[in-house]
Parts: sequence; structure tokens; C-alpha cells
Amino acid sequence: MLTQLLRLTAYAAVLIFIAGIAYRWRKWSSMPTHLRWELYPVPHEPPVKVRYGGGYLEEELWWSKERTASVIGELKELLSEMLFIKRIYNNNKRLWALTYPFHLGIYLILVWFLLILLGAVTEAYAHILVPSSNAWSIFLYYTTAVVGVAGALLAVAGGIGLLIRRLTSPVLRDYTTIPDYFNLLIVLLALTTGLASWFNDPFFNYARAFALSLVNPLVNPPPLNAVILIHVTVLQLLVAYIPFSKITHFIGKYFTYHRVLWDDEPGSSGLNRRVGELMQLKMPWNAPHIKPNESWEDNAEVITNEG
Repeated sequence: MLTQLLRLTAYAAVLIFIAGIAYRWRKWSSMPTHLRWELYPVPHEPPVKVRYGGGYLEEELWWSKERTASVIGELKELLSEMLFIKRIYNNNKRLWALTYPFHLGIYLILVWFLLILLGAVTEAYAHILVPSSNAWSIFLYYTTAVVGVAGALLAVAGGIGLLIRRLTSPVLRDYTTIPDYFNLLIVLLALTTGLASWFNDPFFNYARAFALSLVNPLVNPPPLNAVILIHVTVLQLLVAYIPFSKITHFIGKYFTYHRVLWDDEPGSSGLNRRVGELMQLKMPWNAPHIKPNESWEDNAEVITNEG
């Protein structure tokens, strides 16, 4: 009965996660025009310009030439930051030694989830048992075990190190908030209960069987012991909580990099239109230096004329 309930709450947690991420994305993408940095090098410039920090604005009559931007360059920079956390490595190697195994472990756990899902789909729809004599089945069986254990160990070690560092470092402690500690603790709780579950299920057969019941509702979920039940419950709570926490910085990177740090589109583009729309917004407050209930544009003209 309890495992049946956990199956239903698993669907609910995934739906909450998807809806929350979609809400966050829509909210961030509809925010007002950001303050452009225009700091070079910008990775979507040609490699020859990226090497020395150049850009299209240095070219003679740049406005009359067709501009090219490399999506590959941006993707390479984003992936190098996400996979290797390059900026922390360059600026704070002691912190990188803790945060990198933590993030690498989480990436491996995400791969583990995919492998578990593939194993469940293989059993449900290809009708190949995992494990069995089938080569694909053998690959899934052992790769899932190795990736899952490696990811959990790395993430737990890095997470505990980060928690200790935040508690003991005067610099980090001063700007670490209560939600920051809570986020780290709930992630660590999911990771440590996952490790405890591994001792009861070394090749993740129960995890695969539970996933099978999710991808094929006709299959009943397996009976789970107390440790695994606690882990599944904590994991579902974490999945539902992520979109409403700072953990969503993983999608914020797109806006931080692509829409702020690397946005050097010419003023003749849609930027002028967006800025023009914002300049028409009214200023509802009153002050000696402004005209209340007039637009930003009108007030700017007044200040310019008076100046």
C-alpha cells in the first residue's frame, strides 16, 4: 500500500518539478531588459578574436557588414563551466576541490537516473530482463552500479566538505543564509539515504523495479524496506522542492551568460525596441527632480534640456 502511494507521489513530484522549472524559465525570460556588460572576450566571436578579447565593434564600418556569431563557441564555454566549474578553479582552488566532486557526483547521479530509466524501459517494452545474457542488459546492469556508487560517494564527500567549509570559513559563513544551509542539508540527506539504500540494494535491482512500475503502470511496485522507503520519500520531496529554491541556478546560467554577460547585440536590433517600450513606462512617484506620472522618456528629455 505504501509503495503504491509512493508511485503516485513520484508522478506528482515530477509534474511539480516540470511546472516549477517552466514557471522559473518564463519568469526570468520575461524580466525587464538587463544592464548590458559587454565584457570581452565573448565566446561567440570568431576564435581569432576570442584569443585576445576582440569583437565586431573594432572592425571598420562594422554596421555595414554581416555579423556572424558562433553557437558552438558559447556551448563550449557553457559546458566547460558546467562540467569543470572553471571559474571557481581559476579563482579559488581550495573551494573548487570541494565543489567539483560535489557537482561531478550529482552529474553522475543524473546519468544513473537515466540508466535506471533505460533499464526499466528495456524490461517493460523490449522484454529483456536486467540482468540477463543480453549484451545491452549486461552493460546497463554493471554500468548502473558503477556510476551510481561513484556519483553518490563523490557527491556525499564534496557536500560534507562544503558544509564544513561554510561553517568554519569566516568569509563563507558571513554570506551563507539559512536557506543555503537547508538546501545543502536536504541534498545531503537524499544522498546519504541513497548510500544507505545501496547497502541494501548493491546492484540497484529495487530501484530498477520501482522505475519499471513508473514506466508501466500495470506492474506493481516492489516491496521496499524502511531505508529505501525513507530515501524514496526524501528524494521525491527534493525533486518537488528544487524549482522553488536557489538550486535552480543550473537554468539561471543560461540567462546569466547568454542574456547578460555575452549579449553584445548591436543597438539597431530588437534591443532598441525593448528599451523604447520600457522608456514609455510611467513614473508614479514624486520628487523635486522628476515630473510625476510622466514617462521615463519625458523625464529624460526634461533633465537633458535643463542640463
